[in-house]
Amino acid sequence: MSMEPTKSAKQGISVQSRRHNEMRKEALRAHPELHALAGTEPRTALALPVLLALQWGMAWLVSDGGVLVVGLTAFLIGQLVYHSAASLIHETCHKLVFRGDRAKLAFDLGLEVILTSYGKQLIYQHQHVTSHHPYVGDYERDYEHEDICALQARQYVRRTHPALQRGLTILTLILHSLPLGFMLGDYILPRLYALASGRPVQDPVPRFGGTAPSLSDMAPFILVSALSNLTLFLLLGPWALLYHIWSLSFFLGKMGISNLGQSLSEHPGTDDINPTRSTYGPINWLLFNTGYHNEHHSFPNVPWTRLSALHTGAPEVFHAEAEKSYFGCWWDHVRRDFTASRDLKLHEHDQSAHCEGREKGWAR
Repeated sequence: MSMEPTKSAKQGISVQSRRHNEMRKEALRAHPELHALAGTEPRTALALPVLLALQWGMAWLVSDGGVLVVGLTAFLIGQLVYHSAASLIHETCHKLVFRGDRAKLAFDLGLEVILTSYGKQLIYQHQHVTSHHPYVGDYERDYEHEDICALQARQYVRRTHPALQRGLTILTLILHSLPLGFMLGDYILPRLYALASGRPVQDPVPRFGGTAPSLSDMAPFILVSALSNLTLFLLLGPWALLYHIWSLSFFLGKMGISNLGQSLSEHPGTDDINPTRSTYGPINWLLFNTGYHNEHHSFPNVPWTRLSALHTGAPEVFHAEAEKSYFGCWWDHVRRDFTASRDLKLHEHDQSAHCEGREKGWAR
């Protein structure tokens, strides 16, 4: 299925996405040599065996360690290795590693050996290119926005029953500290918030205008994931497989300090002039320069190896830096009982009416 952005004929791309287009034009007018930075970086493929060796090497080291060693290693190291591998999805979905379909598929399947996402990386690729980039900052079409109804239910509990909300925050962290605990949390927590708030906890209005992969597209990814997990189990044993699954769980959940912290710091959603922030520093050595996020949204056709050249080449355009580190943003988010991950704007809609006025359509 094509991953060309789908645009509303009436609304077009979002205000923040238009601003990124303007920033690209400003940079190119002043520095036309930046045109040469676009293209692919096939050498990125060399990272695959390195990351696989790191993740499976750590799995081997903890294969006789027991649950405490496995859990701590997954939290301190595994989720960072996983985040590093996941950063490569960001490259391949923009066709910045290989442009040809066969070469890209081979790279993506190699990435799946490490990630074992069971095809979720392909869903991300579609959403990132056709929902996030053209509609960044638009609640109704950017899939990265948190559900407004879930946010309002949580804020209502925090306002009316702060002790209960603190208990739910602690419960969330406990659940998300377990292997596949984020999935358990997705089942339990919305029901608890519905009971505690008496409000809908899921937006009944369909959102996101992006494309999605077909089942046939996902089938080889699902197969590769299953074979990878099976091979890891047969070669290194159950503790090694648990380490890998736990690393994935930390990465995707509220205990994913680097992953969640990056999302919180680089897309605050509060400024249409500088809509995206960048994080500069050593963390980019591990995450393939995804911290150069403002540069990436303005020049999505520039690979990770050349993003720093955009920053140094047009400093008058690319100067919006994240105010806090990933850990700092994550810690603020947790201690404030999971404040909004974006500045949620519903344009002409009243936020309360958006959820409470549609309770009959809410699937309980």
